[in-house]
Amino acid sequence: METDTTIFEGPEKKLEIILSSPDPNLRSGQNGRWLRVVAASGAQILSRASTPTQDAYLLSESSLFVWRDGILMITCGRTRLIDALDEVLGFIPRDRIGYVFYERKNLMYPEDQPADFETDVARLLPFFPGKSYRLGPANHDHLHVFYYWNGQLKPEKDATLQILMNDLDPAVIKLFSLAEGVTPEAAGKRSGLTGLYPNAVTDGYLFAPCGYSMNGLLGNHYFTAHVTPQSNGSYASFETNVIHQDYGVLIGEVIDIFRPAKFSLVLTTTLHESYLSLHPSAAKILSGYRVTEKSMYEFDSGYAVTFSNHHRISR
Repeated sequence: METDTTIFEGPEKKLEIILSSPDPNLRSGQNGRWLRVVAASGAQILSRASTPTQDAYLLSESSLFVWRDGILMITCGRTRLIDALDEVLGFIPRDRIGYVFYERKNLMYPEDQPADFETDVARLLPFFPGKSYRLGPANHDHLHVFYYWNGQLKPEKDATLQILMNDLDPAVIKLFSLAEGVTPEAAGKRSGLTGLYPNAVTDGYLFAPCGYSMNGLLGNHYFTAHVTPQSNGSYASFETNVIHQDYGVLIGEVIDIFRPAKFSLVLTTTLHESYLSLHPSAAKILSGYRVTEKSMYEFDSGYAVTFSNHHRISR
C-alpha cells in the first residue's frame, strides 16, 4: 500500500478458477507454487490463515484463496493479475478447469495500468474461449467481466456478494493508519469488520503509513476487506461467499462502517430458483442513498449477476 498522498489504484482485478473435480493436492505449497503465482502478478505473500477446507493468503496487494476445487485471487494497485495465469496453468491442466471468471472494475487511474481489460481478455481467449461483458454504464461506475464455461460442469449452489466503495468518510480513514498507533487487530475491531462474523478465523494487516487488508474464514466460506484510504481517492472493498437470506442487513452494516459517498453492489449466484430469490434483498434502497443504476444479467454458464450503483443523497 502507498502513502495517503500518493496515487494508488484501490479497485481490484479478480480471477477465479473452478476445477471440474477436486484436486487433493491443489492446496499444497510444493515447490513454492503459490509464491510463484503471486510473484508473477507483481505482489507478495504476507501471511496465511487456514481452516480444514481452505487457505487464505494476505498479499501486499489484496488476497488469494485456495480450496481443493479452485482458487480465487484478488489484486489491486498496478499488479498484473493476468500474468499469474501462466504459473497456474503450470500445475492445473486446462482440461481440468470447468469455469474461469475474470473481472475488473472501472479504475480511478487507468492510464497508470500496465494493461486494460481488453488486453487481459486477449490473453485469456487462446486458453479459454469465453465471453466478456460490461455491467453498468460506460461513463459511470461499471464492472468488466469475462467468463468461460466448459459446457459440462454444473455449478454448485453458491452466492458471492461484493461491495465496492469510493470516497470513504474521513473519520473512517483514520482507523486504518499506522500514524494513529492502531494494530491490525484493533483496526478490525474498532471499525466493526471483525464483528460482522465474530466466529471467523481472521488475519489482518495494517500497512505503513496507511492501508488495511483482512481475510476471514468460516469453514469453507470466506470474507475479505481491503481499504486504500489515501486522501486523493479513498476506496474500500468487501466480499463474501457466506449465504445470507437477507443481504440487505449485511450491506447496511458494511456501509455503516465505511460511509462511502458512492458504492457498487455485485451479487453473483447460481441460477437455482432458491438462489435467484436472494437477488432482491441485495438491491434494496439504503437510507441516505439513491440507486442510479440497477441491472440483472443471466449467463449461459448457469450464473446470474445483479449490479447496482448507489450515491449518497446530498443533505
